[in-house]
Amino acid sequence: MKNTRTAHSAPVWQQDLTCFRDSLAHQPMPGCGSAASVVASMGLALILKGLHLSQQHESSEARAALIKEGESLKHQLAPLADKDVTAFEELMAALQMPQHDDKHKAARRTAVQAAATTAVDVPLQTARLCQAALNLGERASAYSEKQFASDTQAGGELLAAALRSVLLNVVANMDSLGSEEEKRHAQEAHDELKQQAALLVARMSQ
Repeated sequence: MKNTRTAHSAPVWQQDLTCFRDSLAHQPMPGCGSAASVVASMGLALILKGLHLSQQHESSEARAALIKEGESLKHQLAPLADKDVTAFEELMAALQMPQHDDKHKAARRTAVQAAATTAVDVPLQTARLCQAALNLGERASAYSEKQFASDTQAGGELLAAALRSVLLNVVANMDSLGSEEEKRHAQEAHDELKQQAALLVARMSQ
């Protein structure tokens, strides 16, 4: 069977940078959630650079533990770029369901609420991993050689920007959640993550 899959629909991490950039510019998806996930991965990579290269110069068990933690976060972040695409597509499909009568409307409402739960949960997952990576970055500063300080700090700035950006998806989809309690929990998580990110990146800059 002929493969009709277009370049922009390929998994994010299988695209080259030019393709990914142009998909962001011209296609409905990937969107800001996927872009934020990729930016977060790049920020974490800059933090890991300082740790890896410093470890090559002088081995340290404490630094090795930070590297292990960072590599784990990197692998957890990677699939969220594509999960964001899937979540958005499922929400759009639910919103386009027919509303001819009460039965159709009820089915659509249920589908939208279920899809919105995922569309809020995925960016919150991404934001929590960004927060964990920022926490790692704060600790990594003491174990990265001075020549990598700008990489570590830039990594923190990218992670903070990614966190703030991905939380925009939480705000955008929150109103479609099924209950006021779900909306309140999502708002509280949003506010706490945003506040903590600001504190962590400020400490990394000191």
